[in-house]
Amino acid sequence: MGGHRLHLYCTGEGERTVLLEAGLGDWSLYLRGLQDELATTTRVCTYDRAGYGWSEPGPMPRTGAQIVTEFEALLEATGESGPYVLAGHSFGGLTTLLFAEDHLEEVAGVVLIDSSHPRQEEAFADVPAYVAAQKDLDAQFESIAARVEAGQVGPVEVLPLAPGWLPLQLKYQWAAQFAQPHSMQAAIAEHDAWDQTMAQVPGRGSLGDLPLIVIAAGLGVGETDPGNPLTGDEAERINSIRRSLQEDHLTRSSNARLIVAENSGHTVYVDEPELVLDAIRALATPK
Repeated sequence: MGGHRLHLYCTGEGERTVLLEAGLGDWSLYLRGLQDELATTTRVCTYDRAGYGWSEPGPMPRTGAQIVTEFEALLEATGESGPYVLAGHSFGGLTTLLFAEDHLEEVAGVVLIDSSHPRQEEAFADVPAYVAAQKDLDAQFESIAARVEAGQVGPVEVLPLAPGWLPLQLKYQWAAQFAQPHSMQAAIAEHDAWDQTMAQVPGRGSLGDLPLIVIAAGLGVGETDPGNPLTGDEAERINSIRRSLQEDHLTRSSNARLIVAENSGHTVYVDEPELVLDAIRALATPK
């Protein structure tokens, strides 16, 4: 990409190419199970944003627009062409929307997997306890990042933190990548550029009549993380806000539908993978 290299991993064959985008702090390894299943019926690619996984750090600031510019160049350099079906989880949903807006003629459909929303920060501000809890999590991550930077924490120490759904071999790979200073700094840099990215995300009607499937987690705070510090009323308010934000994503296209993953927390692709696979396949298979 000029001053740095990015890692792209594509498998399978098909008339359309599925592009999977991971959430903030995540990379291609998280989506390996999803990719393996999709590759049996279509072409599917995952990649690591700059600084994550096997990709080298990229230029600052790490805004959504910068991320998409690099992804566009990566696809061109490697010869991967559309039509594309885009599927983004969490923060990856926002970069997916940015990519789709820039390439409407090349995109056959979009799947948002419990995506972040550009107005979520102001919405969550109505529940101060939730905002405080999120800041505590950010502080914990920054503490781990500092210890990794100082050489006090390595792959052996972080291995117990590996996502439970990964097979053992991939957990070792995860630990080796997670315990890298550049991986930690990539997540912090994306977080620091959050406000800029939110201002870049397209709004209502931006996708025209492009097929859009919005998948919302059905399980809320208190059901997936019982140790949370929120009261029952606070948790209910946050869950209501989360659902309303997912419903607002529907306004981006006149051809949109909502799927509620009743038995899933935020990582829907882990809790109910078949639901996510069906949604992606519905758009990846030409009618």
